[in-house]
Amino acid sequence: MKLFKSITLVSSAMAMFFSAANAAVPAEEAAKLGGELTPFGAIQAGNADGSIPAWQGGITAPPSGLGYEGDGDHHPDPFAEDEVLFKIDATNAAEHADKLSDGVKAMLEQYNDTFYLNVYQSRRTHAMPEWVYDNTKKNAVNAELVEGGNGVVGAYGGVPFPMPATGQEVIWNHLMRYTGAYRS
Repeated sequence: MKLFKSITLVSSAMAMFFSAANAAVPAEEAAKLGGELTPFGAIQAGNADGSIPAWQGGITAPPSGLGYEGDGDHHPDPFAEDEVLFKIDATNAAEHADKLSDGVKAMLEQYNDTFYLNVYQSRRTHAMPEWVYDNTKKNAVNAELVEGGNGVVGAYGGVPFPMPATGQEVIWNHLMRYTGAYRS
């Protein structure tokens, strides 16, 4: 009987822990979306040195004069004329080490004669329809993982977890992202 009570107590505690881990974010956190955070949860402000600009809504219409041919054609590069600001290779990687991932550092070391990174002006062009932003904000307080992370409830028409707290939420964001009206 003591074993049964212990198992029941541990199971109940685990159920409470996992249901709390699957809860949506508080309303005061979600209120940051579209304010200090972008509608998808990124920091809206640029960084202090200006190398990352503030997000100002992204590209919401095709830039004129790019020759976009329509359905089935590749999207033209709106920044094709951008110049390389600098190049990171094995000879100067140490100067930029604080901005490089371990994987990139390993590539620079392993392929020191051929691997390099061209660095361009940073831009924040991400944009979605307004209804996707609205739904994403609603999802922040309503979406929850179910069945140990094997599903999502309370989410519709946007990113389910704009402020992800777990790896499972990040995976579901990828799987359930808005990909355009042609695919919805």
